[in-house]
Amino acid sequence: MARRTNSDEPAVNLDSLMDALTNVVAVLILVLILLQADVGQKVQRLLDDLPPATPEQIEKSRQELAALTRERDHNKALLNAKAPEPQLVEQTKAQLALLEKSIKDSDVRLLDLEKLRQLQVRHQSERDAEQKKTDALIAEIRKFEALLDNTPLPQAKKPDVVRIPNSREIPAGANVYFAHVIGDRVHLVDPVTARKMIMDEFEKVRSKMLRDTIKVKGARDRKVYDQEKLVKHFDSLKLQVRGQKISLLPNRPWTRLPMRIEIDTKNGGVPLAAMNAQNSEWHRICNLVRSFPKSVLIFRVHPNGFPTYLKAREIADRFNIPCGWEINGSPNHVETINDFEVNRLEQPKPQAPKPPAPPAPKKGLD
Repeated sequence: MARRTNSDEPAVNLDSLMDALTNVVAVLILVLILLQADVGQKVQRLLDDLPPATPEQIEKSRQELAALTRERDHNKALLNAKAPEPQLVEQTKAQLALLEKSIKDSDVRLLDLEKLRQLQVRHQSERDAEQKKTDALIAEIRKFEALLDNTPLPQAKKPDVVRIPNSREIPAGANVYFAHVIGDRVHLVDPVTARKMIMDEFEKVRSKMLRDTIKVKGARDRKVYDQEKLVKHFDSLKLQVRGQKISLLPNRPWTRLPMRIEIDTKNGGVPLAAMNAQNSEWHRICNLVRSFPKSVLIFRVHPNGFPTYLKAREIADRFNIPCGWEINGSPNHVETINDFEVNRLEQPKPQAPKPPAPPAPKKGLD
């Protein structure tokens, strides 16, 4: 198509422009159609993917729609309602002020109430803890009461009756033997035989042990023997009587030596349980002591050995052995050998003068 003008200029041809515009419009229409078809497919696909609504969901949606409708109608009614009067507004403001004040007061009271509740909870927990302790103590008391109910009453131990010695002197020239009673065992100690063994050995070595001879006017010369040599010599001999070791002990500041007879308190002697037999070892010992000439038996009783002493003494009395007893806690028998004199190894320490002591009681029989 050519545009005509009144001038002599040639006309402009617009056909190409119209063809281009037509093509553009056609393309846009085609794109719009395609978009509409694609949107429709998308919507249909979304609808297809949605799960069908259950009757409960439908009922819930209806209820929500009804509630929204009521709320809409109420709001429309409020919009169309007449404005409140100023007096009513002021009255409402006064009521709101009173309400706010009462709320503040109630908040303070609620805080106090909360503190009280916390105190109640704490005291309740403390009470529960004390109640648990009390219940535990009550259970412990009941347990002890049950134990006491099942525990037999203790029986008082029958006391050991020991008669007080009716002392009488030991006959002159008597051979004194000792029975050491320690715990549940009684041990016969034979100092007569032990002293004889020592003196027999002393006579053998007398000349070798002589240290000094002191002249005494009008009397026999004093023989002083070497203390150290004698102690070493007897220690090397290992003398025994009835299985009990015999030894001479050093006595450095003095001129006489003590003899010691060692007692085996665990395995030696005769136990109490074996004395009830008719021909027990203690019966044979008593028969042996009775056969010795001028024999006297002295019981040396440890504080823990009185039941054993009573049984041993009962058997000894049946054999008519002259007996006596004394309390003695020593596990060994020691007595001094006065038959020879030895040299002092050191001078005795000076002692302050003391008033004369009363004479010690003599050993006796009962």
